[in-house]
Amino acid sequence: MFHVKHMKNFNKFYCTAKDRLVSGRLFSIYFNHNKSIAKTKVNDNIDMYSYYKSDQYHSHQKKANYFIDKVYFICRKLMFRYKLGFINKNFSNVSVLDYGCGNGHFLSYLKKRNIKALGVEKSIESQTECKSKGLSVFSSVKSINTLKFTTITMWHVLEHVANPSKCISTLSTILVSKGTLVIAVPNIESTDSQVFKEEWAALDVPRHLWHFTPDGLIKLLNKQGFVLVKKRPLFLDAYYISLLSAKRKRMFFPWIIAFCVATLSNIIGLFNGNYSSNIFVFRKNV
Repeated sequence: MFHVKHMKNFNKFYCTAKDRLVSGRLFSIYFNHNKSIAKTKVNDNIDMYSYYKSDQYHSHQKKANYFIDKVYFICRKLMFRYKLGFINKNFSNVSVLDYGCGNGHFLSYLKKRNIKALGVEKSIESQTECKSKGLSVFSSVKSINTLKFTTITMWHVLEHVANPSKCISTLSTILVSKGTLVIAVPNIESTDSQVFKEEWAALDVPRHLWHFTPDGLIKLLNKQGFVLVKKRPLFLDAYYISLLSAKRKRMFFPWIIAFCVATLSNIIGLFNGNYSSNIFVFRKNV
């Protein structure tokens, strides 16, 4: 559970954003003292699971209901090959754990390429969907027992977990020495984030409990014994997130505005590294 008492070190107000997916409720976001990581303030009694119950929540969505969903699905397929390039192949027996695997789309992609891959997913509905595809998916890391992996992936997952430090520490125990941890997260410092502010779709409150800057994420992983190997952009994320954001702000010609903002964000990212979303590749330094 995500507790309000953990907010004591996060007291620099950033903005108040609305849950546009389920409840319509407002949630405030606060930065830590050096503005490297921000938290969404939620109450102790909040039922987080209920905030994922939506046909429009893409990670658990089975089919495209709207045109924008089709855009998301097309982008996701285009990204699979890109993501494959981050799998550490320097081991004789390559094995991958996709933590927070959703409906198992990336797992299926790996399976078709004869890469040994398992998943962890809390959603019972998504577990059932994965198993119907013949995928090996567990409800928690504890269920995996003594298996070890050469690569662990977290595609837009870390921002959802209640305790990122504890999560990384647990995953480290099932990652081989010098193994690879791949983390993709939105960047709250990106240009598109600053343009859309509280309507930036990647805030996604309250499902996104955490909002990282690149520096904040790197320092968090360094404390857990990981070193950064490389950081790469997710160019397409800027366009999709900007389109959602422009629609939320009810802007005229949202497609044109989204294209302009996303392109600007990617161009500026070429110089300062602050893309809308980034993939971080870490190595377990033990």
